Amino acid sequence: MAKLKSANPEKMGIKEKLGITMYSTNSGIASIFMSSMFMTFMTDYAGLGTWGATLATTLLLVARIVDAIDDPIQSMIMDGAKPGKYGKYKPFFMLSIILTAIGVIALYALPAGIADKPIIVSIWVIFFYLVYDIGTSFYNINLLARTMTNDVGERAKLIIGPRVWVMLLSMIGSAFTAIAVTLYGIFGSYNIAFMILATVATVIASVIAVIGWFMVKERHIVVEEEQQKVSPRDFIALLKENDAILVDVCKNLFSGFIWTMLFAAPIYYIKWGMCADLTTGEVNMNLFAKYSLIVSMMMILPLLLGTIVGNPVLNHAFKDDVIKMQKFDYLMQGFGGLVIFISHITGMARSMPATFFAGMFIMAFFIGIDFIPGSAISMDIMDYTVYKTGKDKSAMTSVFVNLLNKVQNAVSATLVGGILILIGYNVDSVTGNYLGKLSSIPSMLTGMAVVTGIVPAILALISVLILNKFPITKAVRAEMRKALAEREKTL
Repeated sequence: MAKLKSANPEKMGIKEKLGITMYSTNSGIASIFMSSMFMTFMTDYAGLGTWGATLATTLLLVARIVDAIDDPIQSMIMDGAKPGKYGKYKPFFMLSIILTAIGVIALYALPAGIADKPIIVSIWVIFFYLVYDIGTSFYNINLLARTMTNDVGERAKLIIGPRVWVMLLSMIGSAFTAIAVTLYGIFGSYNIAFMILATVATVIASVIAVIGWFMVKERHIVVEEEQQKVSPRDFIALLKENDAILVDVCKNLFSGFIWTMLFAAPIYYIKWGMCADLTTGEVNMNLFAKYSLIVSMMMILPLLLGTIVGNPVLNHAFKDDVIKMQKFDYLMQGFGGLVIFISHITGMARSMPATFFAGMFIMAFFIGIDFIPGSAISMDIMDYTVYKTGKDKSAMTSVFVNLLNKVQNAVSATLVGGILILIGYNVDSVTGNYLGKLSSIPSMLTGMAVVTGIVPAILALISVLILNKFPITKAVRAEMRKALAEREKTL
């Protein structure tokens, strides 16, 4: 009698897949409020006047300096933790939920009574932004998926769920501006409208994330050859010993800006380039809400579509060659940036907004597709680190790219903030109309188009050239998986 084929012991069930997806809710909602929406809130609706742009820009730079010290420390704490009842890394994910929620709510609940007191406002905003930032440093969905299963296919299935869910949340978030407009009609203030919106959405997201946290379990913890504390010197050693990290960091130094720049400027561009009367400074807020929704859809829908088709494209079009696929993705992202810039310089962005939106769609679609090869490369590098050093430095491995992503978000926002500061950007926090010098808006729009279009195209080309040096091949991957299987502890 023929033997029945044994079930895959690494297969993840519905509970685990649903749990890790629900867990990502808090991070997904927080990212909506803390990306371009936060910059817009600070400059347009917090009631800070011209000080808003300066504070927001300075804040992002200060936070990144703190990150350079704090993120490595947090990663060392995570890697040095002993496995307990809930695993090695999972307890830090709960801390992430709590700190992220507190930070977001407090930043949008800026007391109206201190708006005219720059020093007090600065202390409040910097403190709670750092609370939020520390919380995000403990969040790494790839790290959690890696400890849940060793099966590459199952890992991919685990991370696709959170990715798709976050995209769906972003679709809901795309209506947040319209919701804020509705709340304005009730409360008569955009400041109050955004405060209520951020608080309610964050609380709901946090509750869902906590439920998801209880549904997942770390099953694989690597038993190190020798129990040692992780030290700051290990960061330098990683770059010397692990050429895969070095190449990946160099590549992300450029490619990471493509995503951040796509999100940094469009909200300002559509508000003043498509929805404002440049002779009076009056903004058609209903049209702005409509175009904000379209812009969000032109980023979210293609991201979602790209994520869904990414795995089939990798398997069939690129024969599982993740590096080749990522190179193609970058080139197409750069092409989308060129479409955006051309639509601006030809005037088509205002007369035919669809051309501007099309460029965003192209960029976002190939950013979405790149999630699959990008995540595979990230987890390969975590395994490669253990394979090369005999120590589990997965959190430390991730800190390089995570820190880069934060710096890139800050630099992109700083570029936008710098443009706003230069023109003396000033918006009425009650009505949303422009109070500054109207003649400076065209130059502001050109700067935004450069940030969103030309710069990403150049960065994409550089990233392709760097990828030629990546060392993890299929043969190397198979060899390291065999070696790691011999020294793992199954929980």
